[in-house]
Amino acid sequence: MLATLVRSRKICLGLIGLGLLHFSLLTLGLPSWQCPIRAGLGVPCPGCGLSRATIEFMHGHIDHALEIHAFAPLVVLVIGLMGSAIVLPQSRHSKLVHLLERLESRNRLTILLIGSLLGYWLVRFLFFREMLYQLVM
Repeated sequence: MLATLVRSRKICLGLIGLGLLHFSLLTLGLPSWQCPIRAGLGVPCPGCGLSRATIEFMHGHIDHALEIHAFAPLVVLVIGLMGSAIVLPQSRHSKLVHLLERLESRNRLTILLIGSLLGYWLVRFLFFREMLYQLVM
């Protein structure tokens, strides 16, 4: 899944553009799009708080970022991979895609990350619900 994403420079550029818009609006304290799960069900989704945590992480507030959402460093890594996919020359871009394909096929990386995200959310939701709601609601 990640290799497929990184393969397309146009998709990476579009996602980074949307991400920059979203992060800019949040950083400036302006309204941005809200989580439809949280808005509709009143329950934080597995990704709730991830935008703010990523902004905190990129500002160097690592402890606070990890308190909000532990997956913020992974978001920064994926943003870096997408940015690299946009600017790398074709030969290096192909090598990056091939490396990601091998990682994903050998280690089932995407499944592992999605499972970890869901497990992390479930533990927070079941055992640390009050703190989760304070951080993301």
